[in-house]
Amino acid sequence: MRKLSKSALSYSWAMSLFGVRQIDNILTPRCDTTPGAEDAFYSVTQAAKDELSDLLWAAFQVGDELQRDFIELAFDFLTLRAFHPGYITRLTSDVAEQSQMTLRAFTPGGNCRLTWREFMNNYEVYNLVKHTPVRVPQGREFSLGQLVEDAYALGAYPDLWAIEGLGHDYAATFWGQAEPIRNILTNERAGLLPDKSLTMLHAGMGLFFAQQLMRTVTPFSPACEISGALQEFIALCKDNSRRGYTGAAYESLGLVTRTLHSQMVPIVDRQLSEIEPEVVSYFWHGAGRALYFLPIYFAPGLSSPWRAAEREPPHELGRLNMVAGLAWAKTIVNLRQPEIMENFLKYQGRQLYDTRAFTDGVMSSLIIGYDITPGDVYITRFLRRQPDPSDSCLVELWNNLVGRPANDAALCHFPALKKHERMEEAFHYKNLAELVARLEGGISPPHTAQRDS
Repeated sequence: MRKLSKSALSYSWAMSLFGVRQIDNILTPRCDTTPGAEDAFYSVTQAAKDELSDLLWAAFQVGDELQRDFIELAFDFLTLRAFHPGYITRLTSDVAEQSQMTLRAFTPGGNCRLTWREFMNNYEVYNLVKHTPVRVPQGREFSLGQLVEDAYALGAYPDLWAIEGLGHDYAATFWGQAEPIRNILTNERAGLLPDKSLTMLHAGMGLFFAQQLMRTVTPFSPACEISGALQEFIALCKDNSRRGYTGAAYESLGLVTRTLHSQMVPIVDRQLSEIEPEVVSYFWHGAGRALYFLPIYFAPGLSSPWRAAEREPPHELGRLNMVAGLAWAKTIVNLRQPEIMENFLKYQGRQLYDTRAFTDGVMSSLIIGYDITPGDVYITRFLRRQPDPSDSCLVELWNNLVGRPANDAALCHFPALKKHERMEEAFHYKNLAELVARLEGGISPPHTAQRDS
């Protein structure tokens, strides 16, 4: 108790002096190289977040998003921007639409049941990735191939997410060593891995690299430091990925940045556009995937990630990929219950920002599912799904946006991407039919180059 009391008082005293220091930073003119109050507050916030449990972290994320929205709204009123007719119309429309969506989602009956089922699917996936049941042994030799077998032994659906978590933990065993990190998924140990495990192993590896490097910079870091961190991330992905899978690792940068460092998203976008433009589409696809798992959107109906996917990106490429990434996540997470997708199309299908991007996300998720779990009964059932024929509007939406494209993706496009070593294409927006036609015609678009070993 004595030690606890001393520690608590030390913490309180340190935070008090920290507050005094930041007041001084605000009031005192400084040169560009001197860290300011914003940088200090950001760093302390990030350090505090790292100490939170999953539940408290989720509560922080929700509160943080809400207070940022409130501050934006307050400043819009102070600057009179909120009194522009277009602003008021959009705000009123958003409130009405969200209220209707929430009421519908929690109405007793079928909608409420599907809302609960989708919430539980999200929670299950989150736990399978973050707390994967297949652990990499610490401090002793292990067989990566055996760990992959153990992940697949969990059964269809859990295996997909356990493989991603395994890729993350496996990459962690190489971090902090004296020698450069190279050939993680191309070395002898990884040489005998089954092809079906490679996409999500690469995604998990990219997840770890992104987590480590994004914590080294802040929105207030010099541009050269942020650029250096991103260049190191890109180099690590290239140096450790197999041909045709590098994009799966790239995509995790968007997932990590939007989830853990949301203020960095526009900065990373600008930097990537200058140093490696081909990564930008993967980045925004990962950011779209992140939206689906953010705590503020975790419970369906309470807030709309689709509205965020339309408005957050500063350009068309970002919007297309963010919508595609969000659709990718929604499809693959709820693959076992196609009625969840049916219900979404029934009420929101006509309001989708870009049906091309939505359909690409659906198709890409089926390609990944077909690759990772060949012959999966859930995928087969999803592909054969037919809505109630009495609802002609829903039938049309399902056939055009989900049914026919999903079957084309799994049965036609997947074999072509696999044959031409282009599985990374399932991790960003593209015209799949056009790409496959070029591949099968012998004209292969430039793939993500892997550095020489």
